[in-house]
Parts: sequence; C-alpha cells; structure tokens
Amino acid sequence: MNGRILTIKKTTILKLSFILNALFFVASCLISFLLIKDYNLWFFTFCIFMGLHQIIRSALFRVDSSCYFGVLLLFIGIFYIYCQGLHIENYISIFMLFAFVLASYFTGHFFDQSFHKILSLSLIFSDIALFFYLLNIISIWIFLAIILASVLLLVCRYIAV
Repeated sequence: MNGRILTIKKTTILKLSFILNALFFVASCLISFLLIKDYNLWFFTFCIFMGLHQIIRSALFRVDSSCYFGVLLLFIGIFYIYCQGLHIENYISIFMLFAFVLASYFTGHFFDQSFHKILSLSLIFSDIALFFYLLNIISIWIFLAIILASVLLLVCRYIAV
C-alpha cells in the first residue's frame, strides 16, 4: 500500500478534503439562511459534504464502511434537495430508501461484496412496494407481504450459503 498520491501523503489529501468540505458547508449554510430562508437545509448540506468527505476517505484508504456511509449521506442530502425543489415531499421516504439501495449497490460493486449486492436487490423490491403503496395501488397487506418475502429471500440466500 503506497502512502502517497503524486508525492502528496494520503492523510494530507484527507485533511485538505475536510477543510474544503467544511468551508463549502459554512458557505452553503450562509446561503440557505440568508438567501433561501430554508432553515432545515443546513442538515442536508451537512450530509452532502460529510458524504463527499467519507467517499474521498474510502477512495484513499479502501475502507468499505466509509464508502457505504458516504454514499448514503450524499444521496440523502441530494434527494432531500431534489424533493424540495420539485415539491414532492410526500414521496421523500421512497428516495431515502433508494439512498440505501445506492449505498449497498456501490459498496457491493466497488468492494466486490456479494452481501451488499443482494441487499441492494432486496431493498429495490421494498422500494418499489413502498412506491406502489404510497400511490394507493396496493393495500397495506400486499405491501407487508412484499416486504416479508423480500426479507425471507435475503435470509434464505445466506442460510443456503
């Protein structure tokens, strides 16, 4: 494991990432408080910049938990801003569950972990069921049956291995 990238220590790059993300976070907070007047936006911009920092940490040191947490935080922040911009706050739970799908998928793909790949597939079925339930296409009982089947398939997949 090489501790340098282009003769710069990885820890120095990580410290620079933290400083830049902190500065961008403070700037975005000032913009959200003074110009946009959205007093909940600070948390989700924090999620975005903390997620970016964790993704950089994961790329530098090959840490799978930082990849999962970073992608999760990044997409939670992005999806909140997306839902606020399109005024679809009623469906934000679909997007938050989809952030878990993306975090599991990217972690499974980049670190070649079959558990996260199967987990992302299981969460996609749950997300689709939640989408249909929120649109009143399926009843609560069908929704719960899909969730139960998804969990049982996930458990059976790992008991059989």
